[in-house]
Amino acid sequence: MTDYVFRLVTVADLPLLAEWLEQPHVRRWWGEPEKALVSIEEHLRDLTVELCIVTLDDRDFAFIQVADLDDEDDAALNGQPEGTCGIDQFIGIETLLGKGHGPAFMANFCRALFDRGKNRVLVDPHPDNIVAIRAYTKAGFQRLGETTTNYGRALLMALDRQENDRQ
Repeated sequence: MTDYVFRLVTVADLPLLAEWLEQPHVRRWWGEPEKALVSIEEHLRDLTVELCIVTLDDRDFAFIQVADLDDEDDAALNGQPEGTCGIDQFIGIETLLGKGHGPAFMANFCRALFDRGKNRVLVDPHPDNIVAIRAYTKAGFQRLGETTTNYGRALLMALDRQENDRQ
């Protein structure tokens, strides 16, 4: 099993994140890099979202963030069990795409969230983002259905604690 390390994002990581957000494969789904970076900076200050850099063999290569959704005001997310959180992530280094790292580090991250008491992890890729949907499926996420969130069209997918425990 590959050892992924998750470390909290600091202000010193912002130039690296800015570089990754400019990559075409990231920009396609994360939108304007400047706007995405401002959002990351806001989360660094307000601590409502936990931001992590994913490291493999001492090399930073991906970003993942997690937010508690128990008090979320997005109607598309109503009806989720207590202890639900949402994650968003991307691999910043294009040469590491398609090698199984996404599903692997997401599964590891979700196990850690379940160890911290979370019951469900949600993801909401755009329905056209086939690569992300495939990665989530490989990580064990199940489709809940298409919806429209505060951020636009999405395919809600969930990984529940008991499903994760069987893996």
